[in-house]
Amino acid sequence: MKNRVKSLLAIVLFISLSLSSVAFADTSDTSSVTLPNITSPSAILVEASTGKVLYSKNPDAKMYPASMTKLMTSLVLLDYFKPDDIITVGSEINDVSLDSSKAGHVRGEALTVQNLIRGLLIPSGNDSAVVAATAVAKKVENNDSLSEKDCEKIFADLMNKKAEKLGCKNTHFVNPHGYHDENHYTCATDMSLIAAEALKNDTIKEIGSEKSYSGNGLGNLKSSHPELKTQDYSWVSHNKLIMDNQYKYEYADGLKTGYTDEAGDCLTATAKKDGVRLIAIIFDSPDPGRWLDAASLFNYGFSNYEFYKLNKSGDTVAKASLVYNKSSDGNTLDLVVKKDITLFLNKKEVNSITHEVKITNESLLTRNRETDENELPKLMAPITSDTEIGTVDYKTSDGTVLASAKLYASRDVQKASLIGRIFYNAKTLALHVFNGKTSLKVIIAIIIIIIIILLILLLKRRRHSYYSRSVYRYKPRRRHKW
Repeated sequence: MKNRVKSLLAIVLFISLSLSSVAFADTSDTSSVTLPNITSPSAILVEASTGKVLYSKNPDAKMYPASMTKLMTSLVLLDYFKPDDIITVGSEINDVSLDSSKAGHVRGEALTVQNLIRGLLIPSGNDSAVVAATAVAKKVENNDSLSEKDCEKIFADLMNKKAEKLGCKNTHFVNPHGYHDENHYTCATDMSLIAAEALKNDTIKEIGSEKSYSGNGLGNLKSSHPELKTQDYSWVSHNKLIMDNQYKYEYADGLKTGYTDEAGDCLTATAKKDGVRLIAIIFDSPDPGRWLDAASLFNYGFSNYEFYKLNKSGDTVAKASLVYNKSSDGNTLDLVVKKDITLFLNKKEVNSITHEVKITNESLLTRNRETDENELPKLMAPITSDTEIGTVDYKTSDGTVLASAKLYASRDVQKASLIGRIFYNAKTLALHVFNGKTSLKVIIAIIIIIIIILLILLLKRRRHSYYSRSVYRYKPRRRHKW
């Protein structure tokens, strides 16, 4: 008895160890993705070209952008001025708060718009922001006597209109620099939209990646305008992700920092690796938190996501069955896409992507909407090459549509002869009869119609044959002269 108990205990112990080893193997699966652990209370990571969100944490929470505001300021400025345009600094810089970050402009000096944007993005000059706002407002209103307050309001209205146009839902600006105001706010989602738009502008993108700038306010235009007042600058970026220090991130290339007591340490960071550009928005993450948070988000994005080409232009996505077509054209038609279908996907998602084909060209469908074994509607000939047939949706396993594309006919399909169509209908009828899908009255009616058609064709052929023989045999009588 004791031996039996010991044997049972040994078996139970063996099974327990086996199950525990299986459980351990499941939890150590290297395909599982660990989300980044960040200190920011509100953050987002997106792919720049598609806007795909890879990670988010309270992305729509109301937050203060501080000097990240200057990305929008730069965008609005470039809506009205070209990079080589020259702007002269006025008395507006006297209204800049004493505790603001400044680029160091002086009244009466001239700068190119490009260098004014450098003053906005590299040293984060609030004086650069009011100079930009004043220049734009006076140009828009065609009024050089506007006050600084009027210019600020006009420019803020332009900022808000642009934000709305970009799709921002939780953003409101009241000034061009981000100096704290309860009514000056945004969110991580909206800030990522603004950053994505900024990256489309080469001037902003290039300046946002610069570690420093040393040179004259007019740059290369100084020699062409010796009469203008200028000064030299030496600016250094506040973005430690692109600087040579312990927080440098190898692939970082921008874009704008921000700080006020109320907003805390903020960052709009960009990085590019192997053709993939990511945007990380970090709010209120005390240094060095914002640098570490951005690096963690970038590592997560680059490690787990890639661009995948699901189909290239000309690929066959589906085969549609044909009816009333010439037998020499085959019984199916390839449906092709006319553009590359490339998606930015989590590496684990790729194998689960499915596609759903829909036939939308109603003129090609049979009256009773015949379908093939895959439940795809059959198409009636004739069909011309490149005719739009339908659409294809690329979906995740939970049914989310990631992309859609139109489908086209890959070749011409000719229409069958009358006899060929009759035989097709007869074959279809036979299949329905054997499957019990057609009533007796319908069957009899169709048979009668087919017999009548065959009789008509037979009579036409006989009549044609009769007239042919008659014409051939007829010989006019020869008249003889007596």
